[in-house]
Amino acid sequence: MPLQYQGILQEHQVVRTAAGLFDVSHMGRIAIEGEEAGAYVNYLSTQEVESKLPGSVTYTVWCNEKGHAIDDLLVYKVSETSYFVVANASNREKDLAHVRAHAGGRAVKITPVYEHEGILALQGPDSTRILKTLFPEIETLQPMHLLKATFQQTPLLIARTGYTGEVGFELFVDQSQLVSLWKALMAVGGLHPVGLGARDTLRLEMGYALYGHELSETIYPIESVASWTVKLNHDFIGRSAIEQVAHPRHQYGVILREPGIARQGCEVYVGDKVCGVVTSGTFSPTLRQAIAIVFVEQKLKPHDMVAIQIRDKRVQAEVVKLPFIQRKEKEG
Repeated sequence: MPLQYQGILQEHQVVRTAAGLFDVSHMGRIAIEGEEAGAYVNYLSTQEVESKLPGSVTYTVWCNEKGHAIDDLLVYKVSETSYFVVANASNREKDLAHVRAHAGGRAVKITPVYEHEGILALQGPDSTRILKTLFPEIETLQPMHLLKATFQQTPLLIARTGYTGEVGFELFVDQSQLVSLWKALMAVGGLHPVGLGARDTLRLEMGYALYGHELSETIYPIESVASWTVKLNHDFIGRSAIEQVAHPRHQYGVILREPGIARQGCEVYVGDKVCGVVTSGTFSPTLRQAIAIVFVEQKLKPHDMVAIQIRDKRVQAEVVKLPFIQRKEKEG
């Protein structure tokens, strides 16, 4: 997946106003199937997923025994005995090792699918119109759900998911049909290819976590913008460690009120004291302002001011409620 095709700003606006097509085949789909699949996926996930209906999709975090995040991912429930997850690209081998290591004697079959399958993400307000020309059945597909379909006599899965804040879909198809599906979608018209750069600015405008930034093996999920995924009403790997965190840190969205772009690692000050760092920062094409997520030791509230050290200058930034922008449809 290239960083950009025609430019990050242009591609960002295409997704916000029309539709963009991403090739996210670098991500990793892992199937977990068998009589105990539901109970096992539940044990892996901070969210409760076993009780969800077949066809549902759930955003969750996986933790290690210390309670730190090893990845954030989507769990897809195909049936009571068939689930799959989509892991971040850099974590797919680690996640595969994790799910195998904790399976024990459970009646589950674990299969990495990413070696022979591709994933396309169609995102934007025009995505339903475009996709239903090839797959009319998706018109009634609800957010965070999936269905089975066929393309050129080849089975595929379509989920109404994404990570942009827009109406969107992800299509899981055999690699042999990936190029044909891409061309068929582009032939409908009104669709533009989008790269990795705009994918990041789109998710950050929504205040969504990115692994390696807002989540990592040094961050508890309850400290992150994904804290809402942690449900302590069921047992999961890392739960006991999370329950023992006495003084969790906090993540907030900020808008810079002076010129500058905050980047990951920039120090954050409250008064004259360093209280944390920036986890993600960029220029928001929608707001036409610089935005960031900060990770700090103390609680803050909307309209509080912090200072961010950008090179040799401290830039004032205002705490705001996430997401940075409001959209009609939000994932999660």
